[in-house]
Amino acid sequence: MCLKTVAAVFGIAVALFFGSCATSPPASSAPSSQPAPTEKNPAKSDAQSRAQSLITGESSASPVSPATTAPAAGNTTASAAATSAPVSDMSDKEKQYFETYLKRLKYMMVVKEGVSLDDFQIRSVMTKGNEYLLRQGYDVINYDQLLKNMDDQKTAYEAEAGQSMSLVQYIAQKLGADVYVELNAIPRAWTDGGRHFGEANFTANMFDPSTAELLASVTFKTDRSMSNSSPQDALLNALVAGTAQFMPRVVRDSTAVLRNRYSNGIRYQLIIQKTPDSRAVAQLRRNLRSRVREIQAGPSAADQTTMDIYLFGTMGDLEDSCYAAFEKTPGLESAYWVYTRGKTITFNSGNK
Repeated sequence: MCLKTVAAVFGIAVALFFGSCATSPPASSAPSSQPAPTEKNPAKSDAQSRAQSLITGESSASPVSPATTAPAAGNTTASAAATSAPVSDMSDKEKQYFETYLKRLKYMMVVKEGVSLDDFQIRSVMTKGNEYLLRQGYDVINYDQLLKNMDDQKTAYEAEAGQSMSLVQYIAQKLGADVYVELNAIPRAWTDGGRHFGEANFTANMFDPSTAELLASVTFKTDRSMSNSSPQDALLNALVAGTAQFMPRVVRDSTAVLRNRYSNGIRYQLIIQKTPDSRAVAQLRRNLRSRVREIQAGPSAADQTTMDIYLFGTMGDLEDSCYAAFEKTPGLESAYWVYTRGKTITFNSGNK
C-alpha cells in the first residue's frame, strides 16, 4: 500500500475515533449495563469499532453486563426472605390466647439449697422479686405458701414422684407454675474507715417445671451499698436493690424462650395408664391430632403411655379433647381421669 493511502486511512480512523468520543456520554464511575441506542447516543458502526481497535488495541466485544454477573439487590432480599423462618399460621384466636398466656405467666421463686443468706435476707429478696412480678401483672407463688407445700407434700412427693424429679419441681408442677426461678447469691460485707459496705453476686436460673429444662440464666453483680449502722444493713440494701435491678432480665429472658418454644402450642403431657393395645393408642393419636396443634409420642409400655400435646388452650380444653378422642377409639371408650398436676394430665384406659 502506498504512503498516501496509509495516511488517508489513518486520518479517517483518527477522525472517526475523535468523533465517536465527542458524541459518547461521559463514563459513569459505577459500572452499569450497556445503554440502549438513542438519537443522542447512536450505536457504533462496524467501521467505527474497527477504527477504534486499530488505534487502541482493545477488543470491540461488548462488556458483560453487571446484571449477568451479580444478582440485583431486590433478588438478594427475596432470597433472604425465602430462607427466613416461616410465619406462624396461628389464627387470630390462637394469637390472642398466646399473648394473654405470656402476659399471665405464673412464677415461683426459690433460693438454691445451701445459699449463704440468713432467713431474713432470703425473705427480703423473695418479697422484692415477687413484688416486681406482681406489679408487671404476673401471678406468683408466695414464699410462705411454697414452704408450707414443701412440708405438706413431702410424703406425696416420695410416693408419687420419687427420684424422677426434685421436690422443687414437683411443687412447681403441683401449684401450676409456668416458670420457677432458682436464685443463688454470694454476699460480701466489710467495714472500711468507719463505714460499712455490702455487695453480692447473683445467679438466677429459670426452669420449665414440666421438664426441669433450663430456660435461661442471668448473672448480676449488685452495686456496692454503704451504711453507717452495720455491714449487715449495707448487705441487705445491696441484696434488695440488686433483686429489683435484675428481675426485668429474668422476665425478659424467660418470656423470650417460652415465646419461641411454644410457638406451635403450649406444651402439655398426657399420660394413659394400662395401655397394652398399641393399635388403640395409635388410633387415639390419630383421633386427637385434628383437635390439637401437634402430638409427640413419649416413652410407652404396656402399663403406661405418654404423649406431649401442643395446643393453644387450657388444661380443660385438652381434657375435653381427650374425652372426645376416647369415645371414638375402640378399646379406650371407658378411659377415665386420674389426676392433674400442673401441665400433666393422667387417665386410666379402663382396661383390667
